[in-house]
Amino acid sequence: MRIFYFTEVQTFLVDILAWVFFHLSIGFTFSKLSIRHFNPTRSWFQTKNWEKDGLIYQKLFKVKNWKKIIPSGAALYKNAYEVKHLTEVTIDNVRLWIQESCRSEVCHWLMMIPGGFFYLWNSVEVGRLMVFYAFANNIVPIIMQRYNRPRARKLLSQMEKKLAPPASNQSGYEFAVTEA
Repeated sequence: MRIFYFTEVQTFLVDILAWVFFHLSIGFTFSKLSIRHFNPTRSWFQTKNWEKDGLIYQKLFKVKNWKKIIPSGAALYKNAYEVKHLTEVTIDNVRLWIQESCRSEVCHWLMMIPGGFFYLWNSVEVGRLMVFYAFANNIVPIIMQRYNRPRARKLLSQMEKKLAPPASNQSGYEFAVTEA
């Protein structure tokens, strides 16, 4: 429901500034949250059966063809984790990457919510376009996280099995102690 009225140029500028504000403020806030809030063992972050260990995303969207060209939003925030920080493949680094993928996924889901605010100063048609933009702009990184996380979990599991004593019964995930 539109309650603010601007000229077309003003509306266009407000739309741009609003998106910049929403994206940067949500991204900044999430970059400052403790990694302990993003526990990969929670059901939200588990790979669902229909995802087929992330392969559904390759089948439907050909993720391997484009995932390397998607820029990392973390580059905008000081000391934020980027996958390029994974310079050495160790158990701790892979665990951290898995947690960071959870952080990224939640952040991008939440970045869709502001799309509804655009109805306050746009026509219904443009409001719909803004909601579509919010979805389209954030579903891509969500798909990347949902595709990559099962692969990282498989790698972690293989690494842990190699290092586990033969008689050990390790559960694997001990994410709560990792701090970025």
